[in-house]
Amino acid sequence: MEDFESFYRSSRDGCFRALFVTVRDVHEADDLLAESYARALARWDDVGSHPAPKAWIIRTALNLHRDRWRRMARHRRLRTLSTEPSPAQDVDADPEVLRALFGLPGRQRQVVALRVLAQMDTEETAIALGIAPGTVTTHLHRGLSALREQLTARKEAP
Repeated sequence: MEDFESFYRSSRDGCFRALFVTVRDVHEADDLLAESYARALARWDDVGSHPAPKAWIIRTALNLHRDRWRRMARHRRLRTLSTEPSPAQDVDADPEVLRALFGLPGRQRQVVALRVLAQMDTEETAIALGIAPGTVTTHLHRGLSALREQLTARKEAP
């Protein structure tokens, strides 16, 4: 079992990028990730020995995100979501690729983010999202195919 500081340093950037693409907001992703790591630190004996600690972090962050949305809905404070994500100046990524990622359906975007950006394997991704490994593979294939189509079409456009 690696120590928390080593785990944090090695996993934070990939988890952040994956979470940002999933929730579409830099500040929300940062806040959710900070809370997830704080919870992991408080339970490091359990989390550190988890078969997929990065998946635990992402799953916790996604659960927190879902809970926030539910709480807002309960209090009738939902705002209309814009089709554009928050500014991504803190994210080192090609704007065209981000636009294409944001155009994917939610589950495909989550799977691509976790598999590619957080570099999680199929099992870790399945654990993080609470879905079957075969479903991860299907969404990854569909998401990457859609990204390929979108990015190729943009390059070919005048």
